[in-house]
Amino acid sequence: MNRPFHPILLAALLLGIAAHGISGEVPVEPLKNPFAGDAWKLPTNQVTLKNAPGLELIQANCVMCHSLDYVSMQPPLTRAQWTAGVDKMRVRFGAPLTTNQIPAIVDYLEANYAPKKP
Repeated sequence: MNRPFHPILLAALLLGIAAHGISGEVPVEPLKNPFAGDAWKLPTNQVTLKNAPGLELIQANCVMCHSLDYVSMQPPLTRAQWTAGVDKMRVRFGAPLTTNQIPAIVDYLEANYAPKKP
């Protein structure tokens, strides 16, 4: 079955050859080096937690394993939820907290990062 070459396809083929040459090679831009210059920039804003009693315990113990963002980005949690979270960090993840430090840490978290009471 002989079919005539469709004029639109022929025009597209000719335009492609004209744009990219007879070889049909499409020019490719070189990849940018992601490690060059200022391709990687650390964030300049630093999270600071609310200055209140207990903050020094957070700064001394919690930032060994994670940034302060981890605390500040949590949704408002109740005292029971903060207690469970701190206990999980100590028991499951090995946070170097003594049991007598936990109430002061939870007091701080509840006072500053708990749901607002009406």
